[in-house]
Amino acid sequence: MEFQYEYAGKSYPVWIKKDGDGYKVEVEDAAFAVTSKEVKPGHFILKINGNPVKLSMVSEGSQRHIFFDGEVFKFTRAEGRKKKTGSYDALSPEITSPISGKIVKVDVEEGMMVEGGQTLLTIEAMKMEYQIKAPYAGEVEGCGFKMGDQVETGMVLVKMKKTEGE
Repeated sequence: MEFQYEYAGKSYPVWIKKDGDGYKVEVEDAAFAVTSKEVKPGHFILKINGNPVKLSMVSEGSQRHIFFDGEVFKFTRAEGRKKKTGSYDALSPEITSPISGKIVKVDVEEGMMVEGGQTLLTIEAMKMEYQIKAPYAGEVEGCGFKMGDQVETGMVLVKMKKTEGE
């Protein structure tokens, strides 16, 4: 099964294949042996090449939002692909919500320049805070939410224009 992984302004193909009791995961030229155990709904312990990792995941249709080590990683199932493409397409300028919750902090406003990894806003869900960070350096073209607003998974939180040359 193929997914597109979005990170730092690019989209990378990821292939996941069942392999015995676990999975073989390929990203670019690297391959990983992965096993997974769901400890409670949406919370997992993975072993990646034997090393344990804890993470949380929220699914929305063909998208998976992975919360790991204070970061949010977005995976989208690639539909209709027949083979490995090796293409690295530009990310969407729309930063979407990986989870439903309440906006508890807004760190940006329209016209503001941000660095990749800079916190854009913070969402509280199930008594936990999730920082939504810029996937690349750029200009904020719009943020339609304020502190206290409720958001749903998949809603566009911030629109960004990537800085040239990044």
